[in-house]
Amino acid sequence: MPAFGRLATVVLIAAAAVPAHPQAPAAEAQNNSASAYDLVREVIYNELHDREHDSHWEYRSECGSATENQVREQVETDRGPVFRVLARGGNPLDPAEQEREEQRLDQYIHSPGQIARVEHEHQEDEARLAGIMGLMPQAFLFGYEGAPEGDLLRIAFRPDPAFTPSGYEARIVHALAGTLVVNARLKRMIDMHGVLAERVDFGYGLLGHVEKGGTFEIHRRQVSAEHWKTDLVEVHVQGKILMLKTVSKDQREARMDFRAVPKDTTLAEARDMLSQMVDRGTQARLMPTATGNHK
Repeated sequence: MPAFGRLATVVLIAAAAVPAHPQAPAAEAQNNSASAYDLVREVIYNELHDREHDSHWEYRSECGSATENQVREQVETDRGPVFRVLARGGNPLDPAEQEREEQRLDQYIHSPGQIARVEHEHQEDEARLAGIMGLMPQAFLFGYEGAPEGDLLRIAFRPDPAFTPSGYEARIVHALAGTLVVNARLKRMIDMHGVLAERVDFGYGLLGHVEKGGTFEIHRRQVSAEHWKTDLVEVHVQGKILMLKTVSKDQREARMDFRAVPKDTTLAEARDMLSQMVDRGTQARLMPTATGNHK
C-alpha cells in the first residue's frame, strides 16, 4: 500500500439482538470499545497484508502546496514511480515546457543515482506508512460514532494514555484524535481524519515542537476486486524541530483514473506510456478538477 508524502497515517457492525437483561451503561461502553477495537485490528491487518499482493498502476495526480500546484500523470514500476508534469498553476505546459519534460524523463531513466534515490524514498514511505498503520491498535482508544451508512461505519479514535510512544513520528501520531471510516463488510479502511489534539514538545520544547490543531487525512479507494489504493493524502502541520528549521507540511495530493499496468513494466516502458498519453491528446482531460471531495 503505497503512501504519499512523509507523514502519513492512516464502523458499527450490525447490532446484535437486545439482551434479555440490559447491560449497565459502563458495561455497554466497555463492549462498544472492545468491538470497535477488534474491527480496527482486522481492518489494519487487511491494509498491511494488501502489500503482499502488489500491483502497478497508472493514474492522474493533482499535487498542491503553499508554493506550487501541479497535475501529473504517473506510472508505478518495480524501481519506483515515474511521472510527467502536465500542468502547473492551472495551466497546461506549452510546447517548450513539454519538450523539457520529455528531456527530463529521458535523463532520469538513464541516471542510476536518481533512480536509486527515488526507489529508496518510495520504499521508506511504504515502510513509514506501514509502521504508522501498525501502531494504531496500540496507540488509540476506539468507539463507534453515529449510525452505520450501509457498509460504512465511523469509529472515533483518541490517544490511549496507557501507550508510551518512542520517537518523533510515534509521538506525533499518538497526539492525533479523529475518525476512521471503514467498510465493515470488506474490513477495509476508507478514510482516516485526525487532528493534533495537543502541542507535541520534544526535549521539553528545547529541541522543537509541533503545533496543536494540525490536521492529517488519508482516503482509500478500491480499484479492483483485490486491490485498494490511497487516492488522497492531505497534511497541514506547523512547528519547529531542533530549533533549526520550521516544519510546515501544507500539502494535498489527490489521485484518480487508476489503470492497471503490467507488473514487469520497466522505467523505459513507463516513460513511453507517459509520452504516448500526451501524443494521444489527452492532456486537456487531465487538467485539475480543483476540488475533488472524498467525503
